[in-house]
Amino acid sequence: MKPRWLGLAVFLLVGCDNRQAFHTPDPTLARMLEQRRADAFGATTAFDNGMVMRTPPHGTVSTDAEDSEEAPPPPITRALLDLGRKRFETTCATCHGIAGDGRSAIAAKMELRKPPSLFAQRHTRARLYTVATHGYGLMPSYKEFLDREERWAVASYILALKLSQSAKASDLPPDVQRTLAEETR
Repeated sequence: MKPRWLGLAVFLLVGCDNRQAFHTPDPTLARMLEQRRADAFGATTAFDNGMVMRTPPHGTVSTDAEDSEEAPPPPITRALLDLGRKRFETTCATCHGIAGDGRSAIAAKMELRKPPSLFAQRHTRARLYTVATHGYGLMPSYKEFLDREERWAVASYILALKLSQSAKASDLPPDVQRTLAEETR
């Protein structure tokens, strides 16, 4: 570096002193640093019951309660069952089998603990959702892979799949019986 450029560089570095950034902020911003507030469990005269914390309106679900028991499950619809079938076939069927009976290529290679049939026990929809969320035994949690709705969809589909295992063709509506008869010809 040439001597005259060196002098300019030193001058610029000294001029870039940012110590001012650490002094008291502009008075118009100072008020934002020290605002009056009330503690959540404190008392106040602002409300009739004298409490700062307000009761949420009936039916309110916390935004961080997505996976809690507070949030109601979605209603069982055809779209939910279709989603459940797709997610079941890609995440669950590899171990539990496409029919949910515990027979799969992966299960055949497991020696100590094979994946159980999903129909061996009486599981509720909520229990199946909990197992998909938290895992059970060797099965890991699928919370990171399936969102809340997808886990409920899988739980719903498993129950529908269980019902289909013992369904009789004579119990089907007449139009479905005709379609089934045409497909099996």
